[in-house]
Amino acid sequence: MNSLEKSFKKGNELELEIVNLAFGGKGVARLGGFVIFVEGAMPGDRVRAVIVRSRPSYAEARVLEVLNPSRSRIEPACSYFGDCGGCSWQTLSYEEQLRYKQHQVSECLGHIGGLTGSAMDPPLAAEPLWRYRNKVEFTFAGPEGGTILGFHKPGQWQQVVDIDDCLLHSRLTNRIRNHIRAWVRDSGVPAYDQHRQTGFWRHLVLREGLNTGEVMVNIVTAAGEFPGRQELARELTRLFPPVASILWSINQTRASVAGGFPFSVLAGRDHIHEKIGGLDLKISPASFLQTNTAMAERLYLKALEYAGLSGDELVLDLYSGIGSIALLFAGNCRRVLGVELMEEAVELARENALINQVENAQFRSGKVRVALKELALERQPDLVVLDPPRAGASKKEVSRILGLGAPRIVYVSCNASTMAGNARQLADGGYRLLRVGAVDMFPHTPHIETVALFKRES
Repeated sequence: MNSLEKSFKKGNELELEIVNLAFGGKGVARLGGFVIFVEGAMPGDRVRAVIVRSRPSYAEARVLEVLNPSRSRIEPACSYFGDCGGCSWQTLSYEEQLRYKQHQVSECLGHIGGLTGSAMDPPLAAEPLWRYRNKVEFTFAGPEGGTILGFHKPGQWQQVVDIDDCLLHSRLTNRIRNHIRAWVRDSGVPAYDQHRQTGFWRHLVLREGLNTGEVMVNIVTAAGEFPGRQELARELTRLFPPVASILWSINQTRASVAGGFPFSVLAGRDHIHEKIGGLDLKISPASFLQTNTAMAERLYLKALEYAGLSGDELVLDLYSGIGSIALLFAGNCRRVLGVELMEEAVELARENALINQVENAQFRSGKVRVALKELALERQPDLVVLDPPRAGASKKEVSRILGLGAPRIVYVSCNASTMAGNARQLADGGYRLLRVGAVDMFPHTPHIETVALFKRES
């Protein structure tokens, strides 16, 4: 091992010049051809950093001190920055955030998909930059009488940062969280200890219809007696009239996750409503909905613009969820058929079609690759829309999409790298990438939503 390699051992400190941002948001430094990914560093920074992980071809580090800040570095707006694991880009000016996000989409398409030359629209900037989230998950921790409620420290699942005001969600839901934390402290019942697998209080999930004002409170606990639950429910509905749903979910597993468990209704309904793009959408605890309501509408309208519908098309919407895209498209085409794996989401999509008096949208449940093999369409679809999970569509699913022969495909993605891999397969199957647009759903984070339009070559 030479002297340079020894420098990259775990625990060693180095002074580094940050030259770029990697996909995922870490700063990039280079020493003697060796790459170091630095958490908390921005391009143009000179930092003192400590190596936290070393590999044969690269190392990972975190900033200990900014020795000479970049001209793009700004003061973070949040007092929890550095302790909380969220909003890691809030020290980067927003203009630079957008520039790097646009660059990342382009780089993924070029390096992963081998696709260049397609028209990239200017990125859609987020509005507003703060208080934009409609769903937030918090974790309970701490001893009896000293319970805290907040977010995990980055890379440290056993440590939680107590939060009084998270700038990502509304002042109302911040007040609700703080009231529940105080109530739990007074309950005399300890928070759940993930290591010992003891205790009761596990998570708090808040969902808010930012356009309807309705709030859902979901308290997630271990198995056991919930002391004073009706008293708490009455208190919350009295102090916070927008609360339309109070739920109690029980997680009996070892997994530190907040969703997907059986629940009972303590007060109000088992759902809330949100309005997006003129649609009234019913939202359940397990529903997937873009967490930025304002930008979700702009994302869907961008996808509709790319679709270029004339009114007579048959549209196939894959991974259709609760029907938000399908129902928006339904007003601009002859018929929409949505395919979604989760049966509960399909039922909600059907309910949402009834709520919005949409008669030309149908939904079916099943795996996309199976449904595409079994579908008996009266004609070839004119458009396929897909909004897959972060992992993207599987090769088999893309192969089945290619077999449909639709003239146009609109791809909505929350992960530019997996979209780029799928784009390569579409290109190999005879489709040309025409347009790409980045939509910033998550300001102050490295995440970016993308819309792409593909056209089948004649």
